[in-house]
Amino acid sequence: MNLIAIEASTDLCSVASFKDGSLYNVIDLVDSKEHSKNLPHIISQCMNDFVDYSEIDAFAVSIGPGSFTSVRISLSIIKGLTLGLKNEIVPVPTLDAMNYSIDDKTTHHIVLNSFKEKCFVQKFKGRSAMDEPFVLDLKDINKINNAYIYSKNSAFTNNDLITPSAISVGNYAIGNYKKLVKKYNEKIKPIYLSENKFVKINDNKSKY
Repeated sequence: MNLIAIEASTDLCSVASFKDGSLYNVIDLVDSKEHSKNLPHIISQCMNDFVDYSEIDAFAVSIGPGSFTSVRISLSIIKGLTLGLKNEIVPVPTLDAMNYSIDDKTTHHIVLNSFKEKCFVQKFKGRSAMDEPFVLDLKDINKINNAYIYSKNSAFTNNDLITPSAISVGNYAIGNYKKLVKKYNEKIKPIYLSENKFVKINDNKSKY
């Protein structure tokens, strides 16, 4: 399978190309504050890893939870590209992709320090989600056992740190392709977390 994977649900901007199911190239921008400007450029670079764009089977994109604006930007770009190219799209939940990058068969939590004093949290056992993601106050994070955390807060230096990446998005998409894949013209709903619960955006104004 040939795939372009995009992870832009946080301040990181990551795009990877996969050829025949294996990683071929990855471009990471750290502390990217301008996803709308940077993403089209690095997506184009990874697409040029293929002789012809028709070789690309699908685009995998992280759909949250995370920065809602960043998720919307990446979805908008991919929907625009696939509308013209007629590629398939693989929407990948952000925390599932992050979990896919670790090797822990026990019960554990994936934590994304999202904004201000809040974190997005989801419980897993191995690679299987045990419940829906939820929002937790940063001050309560120490109540969670066995946590893998993405945060720039220095208070977490003693925890197991993890970083969102297009590599894990791509690997998750390939491993769960049949379950997740959508046609280019199907609606894709980004995952939004309110103060304390899981929500998939499904409003009439959404074009995704």
